[in-house]
Amino acid sequence: MKKTVIALAIAAFAATGAANAATVYNQDGTKVELGGSARIFLGKVGHDFDNANFGKSQRGDLKDDGSRIKVNASHTLDNGLSAFVGYETRFKDKQKENQEGSGTTFGNIVTNKLFVGFGFENVGKLSFGRQATTADDVLGDGLYYRSGKLNPLTTSADKSIKFRSADFEGFSFGADYLFGNPEKYTTNDSYKNGVGVTAFYNYDFEKNHNIEFAAGYTFDRYDLNSSLASRKEHNWLLSSHYRLDAFKFAVAYGQHTKKETGVAHDTKGKYIFLESKYDLADVAGIPSTLGLQWERYSEKDYNGQDQGKSIKNQYIAMADYKLSKNVVPYVQYTRATEKDNVGQRTSENIYGAGLRVHF
Repeated sequence: MKKTVIALAIAAFAATGAANAATVYNQDGTKVELGGSARIFLGKVGHDFDNANFGKSQRGDLKDDGSRIKVNASHTLDNGLSAFVGYETRFKDKQKENQEGSGTTFGNIVTNKLFVGFGFENVGKLSFGRQATTADDVLGDGLYYRSGKLNPLTTSADKSIKFRSADFEGFSFGADYLFGNPEKYTTNDSYKNGVGVTAFYNYDFEKNHNIEFAAGYTFDRYDLNSSLASRKEHNWLLSSHYRLDAFKFAVAYGQHTKKETGVAHDTKGKYIFLESKYDLADVAGIPSTLGLQWERYSEKDYNGQDQGKSIKNQYIAMADYKLSKNVVPYVQYTRATEKDNVGQRTSENIYGAGLRVHF
């Protein structure tokens, strides 16, 4: 059965390997690969939804959009067993500003992922460390700047145990356990622990005609600022991807529930996702893709009584042009709106051009 997008992600090296990675060492059963990408966005970038200045006027800016360097290594053992390690950097920490107050996002190198594990032939992979969760592949969004931003699932872990199964006739599954603060109670809120389970299925009708399904559930627990207070967050998401030649369509629906003890503050949220992409290369011979995406997250707040409903929407329209498989410039327009639980409305228009260079 031909591997599809989600199936490829499942079979990828510990879910972090890149198609553009170069093998820099391969001897005596040990293989080392180096890869990554530079990602920038130039334009009016706006604020995040949760920023107090959301909706305020912004200047144009140049942003780092998740540039990364990846190193993957594996060593083949006996009886279908292998060991592997993965390392990925990002550029997040604030760096010394050459122009005071510039607010640069091209910061110092930080560790985004670092994990080790074992691979079991025809069974799956078990890994330990700082890594993406198996839920990171459930939504499967495929656009660029701020794509899939409102996804409610827990998609990354500071420290976790992760299992991702091999593909069995199109079906696979995953499981995660996330560790939190080793101290039982602190003066501030802290993450306690979490779990996640996922399932995936893909089916090929024929060449370039397939459908994929994914489901994910994540559960996170927090200690609040006393031994009598805690918070539990439940999230689940169902998604489907359909491809027919040059056309791709995706839909997802999920829910979020937060329950707190000791402070009587609960929320319930609903998430909707739609995405479509059209590949002009197969139709007009132009190496370009057109994409549209809509996300909506609505949430009801309860604090002893109904506190009203807030709604966030994000709309994305983009077009890219593949100069090669490794160099992809694009243009994008994003409209983000929010209505809080008292009816106050804010909006933001984000537009500009981006560039991704893979190596």
